[in-house]
Formats: sequence, structure tokens, C-alpha cells
Amino acid sequence: MNDVRLVDQEKFLNSIMNVSGNIRYVMIYDLKGNVIHKRKMDGVEDLLTEKENKIALKHTIESWNFRNTISEKIGKSSYTLQVYDNLMRCIFPFGEEMLLIVTLDNLGGPNDIIHRIQTILSGHLK
Repeated sequence: MNDVRLVDQEKFLNSIMNVSGNIRYVMIYDLKGNVIHKRKMDGVEDLLTEKENKIALKHTIESWNFRNTISEKIGKSSYTLQVYDNLMRCIFPFGEEMLLIVTLDNLGGPNDIIHRIQTILSGHLK
């Protein structure tokens, strides 16, 4: 197991949140669906209920695990991007057994934000 430890989780979460004002949420979950860290931008209203969030997370983890089973054929996932009318969700691997999920509003293009988050992640993975 590749264990990722955040020496300063507050600094890490802030560095992700500060990438863009378009970021709504930053969440780290293990592949069993347990929340490790979670941060919400001030003033952001939830679009889904807690129950709906849990169901969405379950499907996210199932999809991620499936991609991992075929990674020898297609390669490892760098990230996934889900685009909806009201938001975007970027999902990044965080070590071998966790996911970083970043939710963005739809006001800007995600490419620069994704690149900046990947740069931050590369500096925090051991």
C-alpha cells in the first residue's frame, strides 16, 4: 500500500482551494468511501443531499476501481473530468488508495485549474 501522508493538511487543502475561485469543494476519500479530508469554499451551497453525495461517491469509486482493473491495457488514470450543467468534478488519484475530488463551478475552463492541481499533487505524493 502506497500511504500518502500530509505533513500539513491545512496547508495542502488551502493550496488546492487557492488555485481558483471556481473551486467549490476539495475532498479526499479512501477507496472504501471514507472521508479523509473535506473542505468547502465559504458561501457555497450544496447542490446534492448527503445521501445523494454518498451514492455519487459510491459510483465514482466503482468507476475508478474499474479503470484500475484495465489500466494495464489503457494506462493509469491521470484524472477524470465530469462536466454537468451546474458544476464540474475533477477526480485525481491520491496515492494508491485515495482519491482527491475537486468540484468546480462552470464559470471557467478547467484546463489551467487541473494543471495547477496536478503540480501541487506531484509535490505532496511520496
